Amino acid sequence: MKKFLIFIFTMFGLMLGMLAMMYNEYIRAYEAAHHRSSFPEPKENLLVPVSTRAYAKAKSWSEKSPLSKQQIKIYLTKYGMYSEYISQSAVNKLNIDWKEQAVLRAKSYQKFHYSKEKLVGQLVNVDLFTPEEADYAIEKVHFDWKEEAVKEAESSANGGKISKERLLEILVENRKFTQEEAEYAIEHAKIDWSD
Repeated sequence: MKKFLIFIFTMFGLMLGMLAMMYNEYIRAYEAAHHRSSFPEPKENLLVPVSTRAYAKAKSWSEKSPLSKQQIKIYLTKYGMYSEYISQSAVNKLNIDWKEQAVLRAKSYQKFHYSKEKLVGQLVNVDLFTPEEADYAIEKVHFDWKEEAVKEAESSANGGKISKERLLEILVENRKFTQEEAEYAIEHAKIDWSD
């Protein structure tokens, strides 16, 4: 009787294992067919070290979008479920110029017409670049901050009546343009001030 129970439990365990593997393959096939997987995952294999899989994910994320070192590390720990040590190790193996990543990220924000101060804040506080990397990016992007202020003024005034004083206040206090940039924007923006 004991051997029979061992046999039954062994068969049950094997069946559960097979079901789990089939379910895993079904999910992967479904995601591939519906393009729901954000990032291609390497084939899970016990022979492939965890650090190699973490590095592959880090490399994949870094190729899709200009991300900071810290952001990739957070993605690995939070979404990849890798340990802090494995995540740090994978990020350290990446052959990436993080300052250039910051430049690319800064350029991607030009359509939002940020002021210099707002762009630095975005790069450091949201994208998690170091202040040094953000400063380097600001130097290299060569944005005309006065023209960015003009575009932001036109965007802010679009669709509604706004006074010059209120727009100046928005540009300086909320959008963090300098007083000079904001005054330039008020003077040069294509805004109908009548009424």
